[in-house]
Amino acid sequence: MGNTRITRPLVAGFSLYRGLEKNVYILFIIRIINRFGDFVQLLLVLILTGKLGLSPAQAGFFVSFSVIATMVGQFSSGYIADRWGRKTPLVICQAVVSLSYLASAVMFSSFPHLVPYLILLSSPFRGGTSPLTNTMVADFSPSDQLSRSFSLLYLGTNIGVALGPVAASFLYARSIVLLFVFSSFLIFLSTLLLLRGIPKSETLYTKETATTAKKLRMPPILILFLILFALYGLAYAQNTFTLPLQFASLYGEVLGSSRYALLMTINAVTVLVATAFLTTWTHRLGQLPSMAIAMLFYVVGYGMYAGCTVFPLFLVATCIWTFGEILMATNANVFVNAYAPPSLRSRCNSSLTIASSLGHSIAPTGGGLLLAVSGYSQLWGISAGLCFLLGCGYIALNKYLKS
Repeated sequence: MGNTRITRPLVAGFSLYRGLEKNVYILFIIRIINRFGDFVQLLLVLILTGKLGLSPAQAGFFVSFSVIATMVGQFSSGYIADRWGRKTPLVICQAVVSLSYLASAVMFSSFPHLVPYLILLSSPFRGGTSPLTNTMVADFSPSDQLSRSFSLLYLGTNIGVALGPVAASFLYARSIVLLFVFSSFLIFLSTLLLLRGIPKSETLYTKETATTAKKLRMPPILILFLILFALYGLAYAQNTFTLPLQFASLYGEVLGSSRYALLMTINAVTVLVATAFLTTWTHRLGQLPSMAIAMLFYVVGYGMYAGCTVFPLFLVATCIWTFGEILMATNANVFVNAYAPPSLRSRCNSSLTIASSLGHSIAPTGGGLLLAVSGYSQLWGISAGLCFLLGCGYIALNKYLKS
């Protein structure tokens, strides 16, 4: 299953990604285009407040509804895909997002009050794209290629994320209409690539009769894994909530924001450089031991955050916990797809995304409450402690599966 050791030829660096299925490479390109072109989501708060005139309170209310709509799309896409296939729902999701952004560009000058609702309309469809893509990667990958395939997809995500903010900020400063148009165009381009380059995969994986499929339930081991993953999301999300606040407190708002941006750039560069090498290094261990090692990286990185007072140490700590991020991102999907029944694979992938979203949604409230009664050092110490417990949990889960 997903936690067994897989024997592979020795590989080094980016040669790790040789010999994968052609469709996986196409999905890799689609992921890069989608994440690079996600301009609207990258600058959503700025668009709502700076260009559409919403107050911070109104923008926060709208963003909360957008997150809820995204989670609805994540759940619904998995349910639909397990019954009617993966490719068609993914094409529909991407097409709706592209059309919504194009309509936003057209409406911006004459009916700007409609633009937030068009963005909200696109949110559930945007949320459905990631679990569907993950499922298709699993559909096209033999079991001995799952780890490398998801490693490549994760690399594509980060290539897009590394390049997207630069283009988004350039377009935002010059024309919000062009921002919507280019975002729509890029998503449309990836949809065409999906239509022309990817065959339907579901015929290979939905052979169960309707009666059998209705009796299937998510394995208990996956339910426990998803709970652990939600707790991981709770700890990980402190990088985007607590860290900016800590930097503003240490360096002031202007210098703090620029140094935080540099830190996130270091995070992205570390992902691009180290993903292939870490996947190569850990591929014989299995998913759960690799994730336990990931938690060790987080314990060290967050433990350093708790005591950091100079910026170079923040840079070192960020590189260390980024190694953990890479191992979590590349192994969690493999584990879920290895243990998911084929006819429930899309729902299991969407559940993994939802578990992460739940952790991220709770993190600001939990972090804010802790900061109200303690300080940044205590919060990072608690986060490191949570990661240590999660590492113990992954080790215990691995022992249970081997017993």
